[in-house]
Amino acid sequence: MKADAVIIGGGVAGLWCASELAGLGLTSVIVEKEPFAGGHVASYCCKATDQCQRCGACLLEDVLDNVACSDRITTLLRTSVFRVERANGLFKLDVSRRASAIYPEKCNECEECLNACPAAGALARAPRSNEIVIREDACLFFRDGSCRVCADACPEGAVRLEAVTEDLALEASAVVLAAGFKAFDPLEKPRFGYGRVPGVITGLELETMLRDDNFQPGKDADGIRSVAFIQCVGSRDAKIGRNYCSRVCCGYALRLARLLRRRFPGTEPTMFYMDIQTFDRDFENRLAAARREVRLIRAIPAEIRTGTEGKPELIYQGPDEQRVAESYDLVVLSVGMSPDASVKSLAAMAGLEENQDGFFGLDRDEVATQTPGVFVAGAVQGPRSIEESVSHAIRTAGQVASYVKGLHRSESQ
Repeated sequence: MKADAVIIGGGVAGLWCASELAGLGLTSVIVEKEPFAGGHVASYCCKATDQCQRCGACLLEDVLDNVACSDRITTLLRTSVFRVERANGLFKLDVSRRASAIYPEKCNECEECLNACPAAGALARAPRSNEIVIREDACLFFRDGSCRVCADACPEGAVRLEAVTEDLALEASAVVLAAGFKAFDPLEKPRFGYGRVPGVITGLELETMLRDDNFQPGKDADGIRSVAFIQCVGSRDAKIGRNYCSRVCCGYALRLARLLRRRFPGTEPTMFYMDIQTFDRDFENRLAAARREVRLIRAIPAEIRTGTEGKPELIYQGPDEQRVAESYDLVVLSVGMSPDASVKSLAAMAGLEENQDGFFGLDRDEVATQTPGVFVAGAVQGPRSIEESVSHAIRTAGQVASYVKGLHRSESQ
């Protein structure tokens, strides 16, 4: 299979890069390891209240339509790259594509598999198509073969876990690494109680709950009323090698807090922070509006534990250096962006080195890399918001087009 460019990663940056290349008359192949395109943004909710909050989530829906309608873009899902070589000025990639483990033509949408699955996140709905898919990184069968619950529960025999794989050879003039980031694992910060204290979740988990309408604040005294957002979990922390700001956490926490207040008027959000970072447009005005709806405390809890009522209890230092203990119904950890360790082998195959923060490609906003013909797009190079990733991907497409057309001119001379 030949194309002008192979884009590794089908998140929002990879999709926008492919869409822009198509508009410039170039062909591309998107290689995505997940069973659907969209990356992290596919699980994000719209955070509009009485007006748009510029969260950028809707930018995914727009580009999915563009990619699906373009005859210049081929998307390979459930596909992994296992070799990248360069010969005669062209990149040759060997990839392995796995067939779908859930056959949509047999699925009758009964959701028996969804209800039976014991592994959180293993079964999900694909954006746009809304098909039920298996996410292999969370599935117990693909991890160690220990679970077949979904296959046993399906009355139509639509689940076939022993999916067939096929190897494909790709050839392109350019390669774009757009493999995104990995959300920081809060288990690495045990003092925040994730996985140990009931009622402690991540911001990404709250996003998914709100997107799927699964957030239930409750109407009785035991319902969720007080919600604490904890900032900089996995960011700005030299002790764990993450001495950088993830840029997006303050923005998404404030948007989520305001969204909770608007959707569920009885909710009382509080945000604990070091200092509030402002990177996107018009943030100061939205911060001023948020201050009227969100209680802001300039402190990071030293510990989150289970309180006497079974709720998360936060221990932090008050303004007069006194020890404060407060209980909340729900605690949301604003986890930051981390380099994805699984991208290291891809980067090495493409001749890329880690930058100063452990991401890939050159520092700053460069889209070219130290390897001619290899480019980066989006958060694989460093923390970026959705809008910033889209803008970066568009610039990447422009430079890829210049590079490829330059090769074509050289060949024709």
